[in-house]
Amino acid sequence: MDNDKPEECKVCFNNYDEELRRPRTLLCGHTFCSQCIEDTIKNAQLTCPSCRAEHSATDATQFPINYTVEAFIKKLRSIQVTSVGTVSTRCGQDRTRGISKKLRSWVQEHKSSISNLISECEEALSQLGKYQGQVRDWKTQHHQLQDRLYDLLEQNKAAIELLEQEDTSVLTMTTEGEAEKKQLQTMLETLNTVTIDEADQYNVEVEDWIQKCQELFPDVNTVYTSVKVQETIKKALDTITTETGATAAPVLQGDSATTIMEKVKIITGEIPPATLT
Repeated sequence: MDNDKPEECKVCFNNYDEELRRPRTLLCGHTFCSQCIEDTIKNAQLTCPSCRAEHSATDATQFPINYTVEAFIKKLRSIQVTSVGTVSTRCGQDRTRGISKKLRSWVQEHKSSISNLISECEEALSQLGKYQGQVRDWKTQHHQLQDRLYDLLEQNKAAIELLEQEDTSVLTMTTEGEAEKKQLQTMLETLNTVTIDEADQYNVEVEDWIQKCQELFPDVNTVYTSVKVQETIKKALDTITTETGATAAPVLQGDSATTIMEKVKIITGEIPPATLT
């Protein structure tokens, strides 16, 4: 593309005008005529012909008119009109030779300023790309942690179910024991009328109940699971409480001298703020 013709669109090579081919600037910093921008939009997306950056758009009017380029073209045309009598016939096709040294200097300065802005824009886009990658990594990590929390929650539910079963078993055995105790108390009161066989039978039943209690309780799996799940959850909650109560991260949004990724590293503690002052 001919960078020496700022009055031309770099896609169609037609001069900018004040109607269909007004110069408009994309978010990436590159400028093209309105018609070429309109023709490039496909499926609400536009790919910059220069740097291939993707932009969301449905109409060329969504991008601002580059009034600086328009002002430069008007100035250029004015200089060309006033200088037409002095242009050499052998070099008539090279209109820029009629531009004064002062204007050429202004054009050069303007080009340098635009180039610097483009470089700054490209750096900002690069920083945004890196930051977006970091954000997506964090999202993935949070989803993985969420899955682990779900697993922990399921373990907690399983522990509760075991405790419910154990509670039911204890209640059943307690009911049986109360009945056995009541029979023994009745037998004690009517011992003179109870036969030896009946007394032996009561004794055997109570002894069997006591033996059963010793064998069934506590359920090792239930107790172990409950204790370990409680320890794990408490440790996780204590860690969360401690971390969220730490000193707030430094506020750096207004610091234009620090890049996006440098701010991220300061906030995450990878580098101390003092190293950037």
